[in-house]
Amino acid sequence: MITLLLLFAFQVATPGEMACIGSIQEMRVPQDIYIAGLENEGTETLAVPGRVLYLNGPRVSSLKTGAVQRVVRLEGSVSDPWTKARLGSYYKDIGTIQIEAVERGSATAHVIQSCEAMLKGDLVLPNSPKPIVEFSGSMSNALTPIPHGLSSSILLAKDDMRELSVGQFCFIQLGTRQGVRPGDRFTIFRSQPEFNSRDMDVGGPGIYSNVSPIRGEFSGNNQDSMLKRRTLPPKVLGDLVIVEAGEGFSTGKIVNSMSEIHPGDLVVKR
Repeated sequence: MITLLLLFAFQVATPGEMACIGSIQEMRVPQDIYIAGLENEGTETLAVPGRVLYLNGPRVSSLKTGAVQRVVRLEGSVSDPWTKARLGSYYKDIGTIQIEAVERGSATAHVIQSCEAMLKGDLVLPNSPKPIVEFSGSMSNALTPIPHGLSSSILLAKDDMRELSVGQFCFIQLGTRQGVRPGDRFTIFRSQPEFNSRDMDVGGPGIYSNVSPIRGEFSGNNQDSMLKRRTLPPKVLGDLVIVEAGEGFSTGKIVNSMSEIHPGDLVVKR
């Protein structure tokens, strides 16, 4: 078995990447503090680094001058790719702001860093530092056996990407309640498709001039029926490393891919 072994640990995600990942939350984030307006209200609709903005909300008076806050945006509901059951809500990370002044019923802040331009209505949350995750070890390959262990599927990719490869982020329905921690590695795999009899049509009629085709018979058994009962190992697609773990969902970065990866593909902890 050929295995790619990493002799040195590497940083899975940079601080800039970690600040813009987003998350899936089981419960909706309260609308306690939100962006209510911009410095040049009436002429500007977007806030970028350096711009001043104004905050409102029932808890805006609890903010502290000088505090750095996180801005997120509700993108929509997340459903299980297989059962279609609703699981939670997807929030994009939009950036960070610093509080400049707090008044009764409002606050003023300026944009420090942005993943994309901020909009009125974006939500403001406490900002918590995210740990830097390192990884070293062996990467999966086409011959890697799939272990029996904690498993899930890729629910969603960052920015709703439909095809994933190395360097991209995704979310799985496992978290700290199941013992998942930043730095955990999962192998990504997919079940093989069912047998299709058309796969056997590799040649057309008339290949042999003196041989009559009898495909479908093999040692007295129907060949197609036999192949429909086949058992194949899953297809190994790559590896992801967990960079952030919530209670019920975790965020992973793909560090190895041997084929295209899609939402709905399966993952198992190694």
